Amino acid sequence: MTTTQNPSRVPLCETTRTAIGTGQFLLEKTEDDKTPILRYNNLEVLICGRDAFSRIAEDIGQARHSIDIVCWGFDPAMELVRELPAKGPCQWPRGATWGELLKAAGERGVQVRLLMWYSAVGSAVVNNAPGYRSVAGNSLVDAVMRATGDAMFPDPVLPVLADVRERRAQANIAWYRAVASGAMKGVYLRTRGGEHRDVVAGLKKEAGAWSLGGLERWGMEYLATHHQKTIVIDYEGDAPCGYVMGLNSVTDYWDSAEHKFNDPRRGEGWEGANDQEHGLKPYQDYACRIEGDALAAVCKNFTQAWNKAEARDRGAGGNVNRDFDLKAPPENLRRHLKYPYQQAQILRTLPAAEGGEQSIQRLYRQASSFARHYIYIENQYFQHPEWVKELKAQRVAHWAGCQRGGLAMAELPRLHVMVVIPSPERAMMVPRTHDAVTELGHGASIPNQAGRLDKEIAAHDREMARYNAVQKVREKYPLTIPPPQLPTLSELAKSYQAAGGGKDDETVRRELQDQYGIRTLVASLWSFDTDWRTTQRKELQKLPERANHGQGEDSRRVKARRDKLFAQRYREIYIHSKLMIIDDGMFTLGSANLNVRSFAVDSEINIASDDPIMARNLRERVWSQHTQGKFAGGDATDPEVMAETFKNWTQEANDNLDNKNAGAALTSFLVAFHDKRTSSFRIG
Repeated sequence: MTTTQNPSRVPLCETTRTAIGTGQFLLEKTEDDKTPILRYNNLEVLICGRDAFSRIAEDIGQARHSIDIVCWGFDPAMELVRELPAKGPCQWPRGATWGELLKAAGERGVQVRLLMWYSAVGSAVVNNAPGYRSVAGNSLVDAVMRATGDAMFPDPVLPVLADVRERRAQANIAWYRAVASGAMKGVYLRTRGGEHRDVVAGLKKEAGAWSLGGLERWGMEYLATHHQKTIVIDYEGDAPCGYVMGLNSVTDYWDSAEHKFNDPRRGEGWEGANDQEHGLKPYQDYACRIEGDALAAVCKNFTQAWNKAEARDRGAGGNVNRDFDLKAPPENLRRHLKYPYQQAQILRTLPAAEGGEQSIQRLYRQASSFARHYIYIENQYFQHPEWVKELKAQRVAHWAGCQRGGLAMAELPRLHVMVVIPSPERAMMVPRTHDAVTELGHGASIPNQAGRLDKEIAAHDREMARYNAVQKVREKYPLTIPPPQLPTLSELAKSYQAAGGGKDDETVRRELQDQYGIRTLVASLWSFDTDWRTTQRKELQKLPERANHGQGEDSRRVKARRDKLFAQRYREIYIHSKLMIIDDGMFTLGSANLNVRSFAVDSEINIASDDPIMARNLRERVWSQHTQGKFAGGDATDPEVMAETFKNWTQEANDNLDNKNAGAALTSFLVAFHDKRTSSFRIG
């Protein structure tokens, strides 16, 4: 039993000598009193930005009292709803923008409060608030705005600019200036930064923190972010609603669930925060729309953070006066609910200065300890091998208990751990990802990193053999032979060894199945260009099959060009998701990644629900999306059905990796995970 479980008694039938218990997916112990289970809610999970942002735009348009937003980043020029023009190129704006929607809400009397993470260093790297830097980073502009206010920036009206890129950039600058100066009616902005001392203290208690190197630790301690993404609309009104999201309010994160290879609505590369390619790549992510009691916990999180944030400018607004009793949420929150209701729990990671909470990490431990058929994880940063190790320990305890009860191992269902992740966005994120997938028996999916570390460990073993041999001789001749230097391993190699590195993947997966009853899959998502551009096809046809009989520089150039043309037919679907579904019995999503940063450093917020109807429906929708309707899973709690689904997923993923390597068409988005990069530096 984990430390997160609430002990319970299960009556045993004296006649049949059997008992029926229920899974305890959510947190119920008294130490989790900050995260009560809220019983009366209507939840709706929206997949990808098109559906989520259009619903948000609709709710903002209907707001009458208040709009309270917590975000990692904010792009006022981002269009929430996007339409293609009937003729001509698609240019910004493609529809109503965040800035316009909030400005319009303020003008009709709605109190709009926007709380955004901002760091002079961190934000300059990730560009999470395009346009704000020209306001926040310029002391002269700050002074002028505070002094002149409305007179300086009466309205963010822009001159006609020929260059759409410049026009978009200037729109952001004007919007932020108008809000910061207090010139935009009803719209208020506050920012918040990281908590250095709290991060240092939190990392000391975190499992796996021993392996944090200098650069990685510095990044966590000094570049901690407030990563939460929530919206609460009309909290005191007649029809309150809200959202807990993984989606950021930055233009990159708009995409449809179809993940078209080329979609003009995603925009050009210069529009986005993190993508330098021509045209923004597909994105996978989620938002959960909430009506009901859970809004009280979401609003409490906003209110406490807003009141604590520094009110820098005239447009910072006043503090919010609200009282919260999560055991007795306001009646208006559930007034319009429809049966059936879903219960939910709001979970957070918070630094000590803001309340100190690590309930998201506790939930991951708690929920996974009850997994019996499958754990489905879709996560941007799958970089926490300690979580996999704990899962193994839980399985050992589970199997031991079943055996004590007289069950043979053959009678127990296998646990299928299915992980869908993107290529790490930076090469320095490869090592942490490699450690985590190595624990699952997929270390060779990052072959060059595995090869680098295997060579280092082998060299270290040879040096240790020499060291031991010299030490043995020194026992006889201590005065004539100088002491040898003890060989050392890099922190990367130590982490790799701790994750089971050095073993063949097949051996690791066999051990997982035989010793823990676990089967594992690691995959990614890719789109395929079915309408390959004519120019590319023609160029490929012109290339000779062989140059100089396959030898020489000409042949290498031809092969390199052919490989590049083939590679242009595939585009990775970037997984920004933070989703976990277990046994059609629970799900959680929100802002938290599966890494040390989200569990112990950044502020995060997730929603979890143990509603079985919602969990199964979400699993079927997601699995159908990824496999193009082929393997949605059926009854995933039937061991035979789940085993067949897992087999189909594994075959589909491996076949598509072969297709991708051969330049052939993909049969679905699902592709076995593979990353050829390697790094001797590590960040997480």
